[in-house]
Amino acid sequence: MSNLQNITEQTTQLAASNTLIKGWRERFAAPLMVSALIVGLFVLTSAFLATDNIATKIFYVVAYLFLLAITVFPFAYNTRIIVFLVSVFAMGINELISYGILGDGLIFFFGTVVVATMMFSPRAGIITLSGTVLTFFGMGYAFTTGIIDASSTSIGTANIGDWFSATLAVILLSVIVITGFQRLQSELNESTRQTDLALSKVEEERNKLDERVKLRTADLDLTIKNSERRARQFEAISQVVRVISSIQDLDLLLPRITQVISEKFNTYHTGIFLLDNDREFAVLRAANSEGGKRMLARDHKLQVGHTGLVGFVTATGRARIALDVGSDAVYFDNPDLPDTRSEITLPLRYAGQIIGALDVQSTQSGAFSTDDVEALTTLADQVAATINNSLEFNRARRSLAEAQSAFNEFTSDSWKVMRPKALGLGYQYAESKLMPLEQPLADVNVQKAISSDQTIASDSHLAIPIRLRGQVVGVMNLQTRKDRKLSSDEAEIAIAVAERLSLAIETAVLLQSTQHRADIERVTTNITTKINSSTRFDTILQTAAQELSRALGGSEVIVQIEPASIELGMAR
Repeated sequence: MSNLQNITEQTTQLAASNTLIKGWRERFAAPLMVSALIVGLFVLTSAFLATDNIATKIFYVVAYLFLLAITVFPFAYNTRIIVFLVSVFAMGINELISYGILGDGLIFFFGTVVVATMMFSPRAGIITLSGTVLTFFGMGYAFTTGIIDASSTSIGTANIGDWFSATLAVILLSVIVITGFQRLQSELNESTRQTDLALSKVEEERNKLDERVKLRTADLDLTIKNSERRARQFEAISQVVRVISSIQDLDLLLPRITQVISEKFNTYHTGIFLLDNDREFAVLRAANSEGGKRMLARDHKLQVGHTGLVGFVTATGRARIALDVGSDAVYFDNPDLPDTRSEITLPLRYAGQIIGALDVQSTQSGAFSTDDVEALTTLADQVAATINNSLEFNRARRSLAEAQSAFNEFTSDSWKVMRPKALGLGYQYAESKLMPLEQPLADVNVQKAISSDQTIASDSHLAIPIRLRGQVVGVMNLQTRKDRKLSSDEAEIAIAVAERLSLAIETAVLLQSTQHRADIERVTTNITTKINSSTRFDTILQTAAQELSRALGGSEVIVQIEPASIELGMAR
């Protein structure tokens, strides 16, 4: 079977090589014929000039016309080459008859051997060479025996040695050409075989490569699918984070987290548990499913370290996944979630401390892969950070509100204390005159500006509240003459002046308050210094009464020591 296969391959390779050579020969035939026409024209001209023999001239003309006909008209390849060879061979014979062996006939005969070898095969070249040798022997015999009169040739007589040496020269040159072309053809066949072998190996390697490409493509498709899945997961994470990061209120934040996670990860139930203050129970704070909402209504909670996956996770801080809840020993069969087939619970950890758990459940068995665990773990960390930020924000907001309330109260008290008694109700500037207000403004826009803490504007009227640390302490009322319409620039100027006025009042109040406290501290320090300068009880009491009365503008001051306290001190 192997030998038959080798023979078949060699036959195929030989056919391919022959096809290649045949194609080259057919392409070479046209320029060969054209070249023969050009050379033949010179030969024809030379023949007309070199001889007066009418028969020779007619022969060359007929041969040339014949050559022209097979070149111009669409004859078959073999016909063209055979006619060409016959014409050249006939010219060689005519040359021998006309000039003998010493003429140019050798060139024609050698040309037929070369053309036959090139255009047919080395075997055709050998046949042509044999015909040439026989022709030489025949013509040589005819000349040497007198059958052909040698004296009629243009060049002259030739002896047998000339015929013999000419024949050897043609044979030698022809053998070189035939051998060389045969070697060239063998090399071409070998090259074709090597090429085919290389192509066969290339084809084999290509087939192997195709198989590897198919395998790699399958692996790549799987990798792409996994990458696309991971990309969708992380896109879902980014969307969840983007949604929840915009909410600060914990009561709004937690339900939104469960809703977005269930939508993006296509889950049946998502719940968020937070540890209570005693870290004894994990309390359900948000859920998206109907069962989860029923659990929220009854304040559902699970004991840490004892109940279900949530209890396990909040106690250990390790994620827990149940691909088949029926075979998981830790799973808690919740009657509110009867469709659960797989569950994953992840710790909510911030700054190394467990603050709760993220519980995600699916209606499909084995719904969660390793990639899902990684993605949800990343999401759980983001959720924990968001919850912690929300808690911190709420605490900060409460602290800020308390501080603001205390500061507002302090400001209000300071304003009441520091407000100059001679200030009255304020001042009015009209008709180039500045006059104190005798009664509060009863204008509707003024009262509305004070009550709403907002600027009230109309075409010709503007009421701007004056604030002291957010507290309205007055109002600036503007009225144009003849009800002229206020421009936007004028309104902006008035509002800016009101703001500067508020800042100036605030600065003055704070400065007076600081000076007032400094005066109190100074008076207190002076009295204390004088009291501490004596060590006698009666002197101390007298000094305290006198200095305090002087500081309070001559007020009556009584300093009394209880008798029981004196007796107790003396007993000690």
